[in-house]
Amino acid sequence: MTEDPNCQAVPGSPRWWMTRAPRAEKSAGRGRPSVSVERIIATALETVDAVGAQAFNMRMLAERLESGTATLYRHFASKDEILIYVVDSVLGEMSADQSEVVEETRQGQGSDGHAWQTACASGAERLYRVLRKHPGILPLLVSQIPIGPNGLKLREQGIVLFLANGFPAELAARAYTSVAHYVLGFAIQQHSHGASEATKGEDLVEFFSALDADEYPAIAAAGRHLPGISVEDEFRFGLKLIIDGLDLALAELRRGAGKR
Repeated sequence: MTEDPNCQAVPGSPRWWMTRAPRAEKSAGRGRPSVSVERIIATALETVDAVGAQAFNMRMLAERLESGTATLYRHFASKDEILIYVVDSVLGEMSADQSEVVEETRQGQGSDGHAWQTACASGAERLYRVLRKHPGILPLLVSQIPIGPNGLKLREQGIVLFLANGFPAELAARAYTSVAHYVLGFAIQQHSHGASEATKGEDLVEFFSALDADEYPAIAAAGRHLPGISVEDEFRFGLKLIIDGLDLALAELRRGAGKR
């Protein structure tokens, strides 16, 4: 089935991004003074941080900008377009310092003299912190693949980290997506659980302790440890397992290549 050329591309899709030219300021004409694209996106991010992506709308943004919705529509066709740029601006918060880490690792130095594993963990933790700082964009990252300018830069830096350290292209791609999806999934899960106090520490310990040990022997043995793990420790533990697994996968490939 061919795509209708007259059909408008979905904001954030590959076809949509292919039609995007560098954003230029448009004249405001008569009436209200012009509002820059940069200010619109920055204020939109502040709004999403405050109310979430679902509640965000053009009227709300216009009020925060002390402008009118017509000003917004001079630059963007819809709120969905604005949200695409909001996501890309968030990813831009970490791409600058990530490039320095990647360049060091490409030269065999790594972060503080360590190998790619440390650089990978450091980059994943920075991305996790950025996502936790802006939890309102998490639903948007579920519904789209971030391929804007900053999203592509971040993806390029992540894949380069693996390629420069001996990963074949296919394994480098799998490594990047595995780490990125782990970070995103963990951030989404923690954000969704953060609003509820129903499953917090002491209550869970008490609940697990009250279970029948004959019916749930494993929970009886380990239950007291389940709620005691901090979010940060849990994140780092899982991330280390992934990185260790990638290290093993690379070693196996090298051993296989050495036997040929």
